[in-house]
Amino acid sequence: MICVLGALLLACSQEYTKEVKIIPRPLELIENDQVFTLDKHTNVVFETDNEAVVKVKTFFLRELSRLVERTVQQGKEVRDNNQIKILFNDSLDIESYILKVTEKNIVIESSSYGGVIYALQSLKQLILVNNVSIKSKVYIPGVSIKDSPAFAWRGFMLDVVRHMQSVDELKKVLDYMADLKLNVFHMHLSDDQGFRMEIESYPLLNEIGSWRVDYNTSDENINAYWGRPEQQEGEKATYGGYYTKKQLKELIQYAAERNIQILPEIDVPGHARAIIASYPELSCSQSKTYVATGWSRLNNTLCPSNEACYELMDSLIAEVAEVFPMPYIHIGGDECYRHYWEEHAQCQDFMRINNLKDARNLQSYFIHRMEEIVSANGKEMIGWDEILDGGLAPNATVMSWRGEEGGIKAAQMNHDVIMSPASYHYFDFKQGQSSYEPNLGYAQSLLSKVYAYQVIPEALNKDQEKYILGTQANLWTESISDWSKLTYMVFPRLYALAENAWTHNENKNWDDFINRLKFHLDLMDQKGIRHAKSVFNPWLHHEGNGKEIKVWFTSEITDPVIRYTLDGSLPNGQSAIFTDTLRLHKTTDLQAAIFDGDKLLGQVIQEHFIVHKAAGSEVRLIKGDTESDIQSITDLCYGELLQAGDEHWVQMNTDCLIEITLNKPQDINKVMIHSLRHTLHGLYGIARFEVFAEMNGQFKKVGDTGKIGENYMQGRNIMQNSIECELKEVRKIQVKLYKVDPIPEKHAAGGKESYMKIDEIVVL
Repeated sequence: MICVLGALLLACSQEYTKEVKIIPRPLELIENDQVFTLDKHTNVVFETDNEAVVKVKTFFLRELSRLVERTVQQGKEVRDNNQIKILFNDSLDIESYILKVTEKNIVIESSSYGGVIYALQSLKQLILVNNVSIKSKVYIPGVSIKDSPAFAWRGFMLDVVRHMQSVDELKKVLDYMADLKLNVFHMHLSDDQGFRMEIESYPLLNEIGSWRVDYNTSDENINAYWGRPEQQEGEKATYGGYYTKKQLKELIQYAAERNIQILPEIDVPGHARAIIASYPELSCSQSKTYVATGWSRLNNTLCPSNEACYELMDSLIAEVAEVFPMPYIHIGGDECYRHYWEEHAQCQDFMRINNLKDARNLQSYFIHRMEEIVSANGKEMIGWDEILDGGLAPNATVMSWRGEEGGIKAAQMNHDVIMSPASYHYFDFKQGQSSYEPNLGYAQSLLSKVYAYQVIPEALNKDQEKYILGTQANLWTESISDWSKLTYMVFPRLYALAENAWTHNENKNWDDFINRLKFHLDLMDQKGIRHAKSVFNPWLHHEGNGKEIKVWFTSEITDPVIRYTLDGSLPNGQSAIFTDTLRLHKTTDLQAAIFDGDKLLGQVIQEHFIVHKAAGSEVRLIKGDTESDIQSITDLCYGELLQAGDEHWVQMNTDCLIEITLNKPQDINKVMIHSLRHTLHGLYGIARFEVFAEMNGQFKKVGDTGKIGENYMQGRNIMQNSIECELKEVRKIQVKLYKVDPIPEKHAAGGKESYMKIDEIVVL
């Protein structure tokens, strides 16, 4: 009767379903047939004078009132019905809680501030699932939840250096984390591209080190962070800034209300160019440098033989420790380019005097000194797993990012560990098929992979497992130039991270997670929060044999309904369902998407497959050096973005002259070439190409692009270049490809030899 009445009263709202869609999934959840009705008479009573519960009053009432869009009052006395009761239960673990919803009351039990906050987050999700549009009455499905986290450390790191988010944006991040019961916000505050915290004892860190020349781009098609020009003499640094201590303390308080601690990171001895730009005497070269505009290894490592480095770090860490109450400080320690030390006479002398065998041991010396500084300021030190190199400092905690090996080794040495392997937990990686994602990031970490991660490595025994504090995801912002990109890369992977960190492994279930996730993504759509729907996109695979293109689909989700069209029209709920491999014998505009009934779940994947006039034609390399099968240039196998190892890309190390003998005489209107660009490693688009056609037994030039200026620019994407021509009854053509030579001196790969990769020579 209550359920029927509730459904009738939910006018203008979604139909009442009693579904429970909590993420992360609770330890124990039992649904019942009752429904609690929250109305204007409902109040909240705190049946305890326990300090932790009393402290939560203001936040609890404010958050609940905000959610239901009206003020929820504190009750003065306990009553039998229409009340939310907060009870103290000292038998529960520190972050555990009990939440019971019946027709009469809602009861929350906890032994801590955090436990009440987590119960509130679960209650909020129960409210939202059936009350997306809040009305005069709110219907909450009956449940009995007993919940506690699998891991104590449930973290998310945001790089505020490469792109500096505003304080208001950081508060939004903290809200997102709180919703998912994450409890550590790791702020990456210093790097080569900027220094983001106010430091009074060394003011040049802010006057100089916090600013760089603005080469940011909002273009999601060209990924050029790893190729930005260096600042030149006379250029003005206008991008950046820093957080004042007042702002940071405000943020820390905001986080604490949500039971989140903020972990500061000052990255040394590598990734220190912003520090060195401010104080050049701290590097081995002691030469003037600028804050890096993008990726750079130039002059970015502190000199461990210079005592002034430790004096600066002593003052700096003291100021960090004064602002941040969390018991840890992260000192980075990653990607330190030790060749500076190997080439520096003072460092070599320092190593001999201190009996340090090599530069790895010199790095370990620096890290040990950092631990002494951190410890002297009443904190414990965390570092990326490179701090293992040369010997681990006695009380250091290791954050394992280069896979699991560092974390395993540290745990076996009885050191605490946070597992954060890049292939699973770098949220700057793409979360779908590369060619159909925004061109952000440089690798892939799919939602299904994030969810599948096992936090405790199998290599550890029971005694060693206790050193795994938990897990953390990281968002490096090299390509994240604005807020919409940030939310796109974070969601929905943050949901998977949260479930890994909170939910005990035996309670995890991928299909159930996806079912719950759909509701949360719909809610984000209603709020206008940009997010990826990549997990609901079909993965398009193809293979050519010179005669036809075979196309098939796979998916991250179980038993997807993939609908497609071949005529360029958008698929809908009535389009053909994919069941078996498609065979394309002519140029086709294929579009495909995953549907739930008539509802489009993800995005429409589009591909223009060209079956061209040279398909299957004989190919001969007249001149040049290639490491690939030259015949594959006409096999109809097209390459994918970011997949430099994809065999569909044909690598050429020199200028090349290629001859194609068509299967029969053809009229030719265009010759088109796709080339892969990944300039950080010297892979550039073709610098120029020419087309020659055989006429009367001789080859005559019929087209020339000239120098393609765009292909001399740095970036990571696919380039398309073509030559228009009008040729009749041609049997043979030759294509001459020129590589970028030399690579411009100030490019990331300057001084190296370039090479090219193309997938097809398309003849139309």
